[in-house]
Amino acid sequence: MQRLRSAAAELRTPGGRARLFAVLSLVFLAVAVAGYVTTPTQPVLTVDEEPPENNTLVAVQGYQDGGKALEVTPDGEVAWEYTEPDDVFDLELVNESTVQVSTASTVPDSECPEPYASDGYDGCVRNALQHVDRGTNDVVWEYAWYDVEKHEHELHDADRYVVDGEARYVMADMGNDRVFAVDHDGNVLWEWYATDDYEMPDGMGPEGDWTHVNDVDRVEPGVFQISLRNFDTVANLHVDDNGSVSVEPVVGPNDFHADDEGPLYEQHNPDRLADGSLIVADSEHDRIVEFGPDGEIVWEVGGSAKFDWPRDGDRLPDGDTLVTDSYNDRVVEVTPDGEVVWAVHVGNLVYEADRVTTPATASDGSNPRPSATQGDFESSMNDANVVSEYLAFGIAVSKYVLPYAVAEQLYWLLGAVFSLLLAGVERYRASSRSLSLPSR
Repeated sequence: MQRLRSAAAELRTPGGRARLFAVLSLVFLAVAVAGYVTTPTQPVLTVDEEPPENNTLVAVQGYQDGGKALEVTPDGEVAWEYTEPDDVFDLELVNESTVQVSTASTVPDSECPEPYASDGYDGCVRNALQHVDRGTNDVVWEYAWYDVEKHEHELHDADRYVVDGEARYVMADMGNDRVFAVDHDGNVLWEWYATDDYEMPDGMGPEGDWTHVNDVDRVEPGVFQISLRNFDTVANLHVDDNGSVSVEPVVGPNDFHADDEGPLYEQHNPDRLADGSLIVADSEHDRIVEFGPDGEIVWEVGGSAKFDWPRDGDRLPDGDTLVTDSYNDRVVEVTPDGEVVWAVHVGNLVYEADRVTTPATASDGSNPRPSATQGDFESSMNDANVVSEYLAFGIAVSKYVLPYAVAEQLYWLLGAVFSLLLAGVERYRASSRSLSLPSR
């Protein structure tokens, strides 16, 4: 008892508090180092209540050019990996042996064609839609082009479709605010520029991130669904046989938008479902949301306590939804009532995921999947408190500048730094107090 009283008395002095904070700083630092050492470099299965029957393809963007394409087994093992590009945004099966990947890589000015080699930017970006052999990782076909820089000029999405037995590819060219299609020989079949139908805001500049067109899917012959992220809008492009294109807005304000007043806020990867419903990764609202055929919200799942900037939500045949939870660095499968039944922590900013079908078949646009109105799904939203949201955002941002394993321990590192600062303050107060005491 006497020792407890003595310890309590010491904590009431600046010197005692300084020693306590110094010890806490060492404890926090030790925990951070232990976490850094044990941070896994491969996917980790975190929820396994209802494992899927098939593998999952995962596109990893990478915080700092750490992009890759993965095939993950139901138990979280890597069945296939392709790491050549800097960033990977989209992937889909072409057939059992070939995967189509949408990639972007920065190249030095010495390898950039004009005018990009001397445009004043440091390097340029090479966007490439690639077909990769899963057995050898050889690129067996690609369509590529250059742009001024990687940031906001990447190829985020492409869709392979078939017309009269011939493969075609439609791509979202973010840097040029363009959507276009080519045949297998690389001939441009049609193209649409946002400036054909929308007026660019004053002062935006030719390289400004105006539309941020980040997704395109062929939803039916002659109709291509696009995501204009910075318009908070999903729209359809109607392409005539002569190549002329008209725009039909589906959801959103249909113009350059800079707030969250509409039903979507910087969305990604909208998918058309069986009955005409639309499922969208409503990224800045931290949710996956489904709109019925009449445009009304019929189902949603997520919230900031569950997801952090999700960028893909695919409805599966059994009614579950496969979600890429980007800033939480994981892929999860949720039931119609929002329960997470399978999750794998992939790391390094996941972008998109597709469940591998059996047998593997070539993609031909968006696949029909059951809607919430057909299954009477129950919405599930759970928001975190403001402090938790800001802390999570801080960690996410830190991953763009710090090594991933270090950023993962940011809470503990900040605790160590803060405790050390408090120890310094208390040590200063103890020194000041000893100097102010009268001499005897």
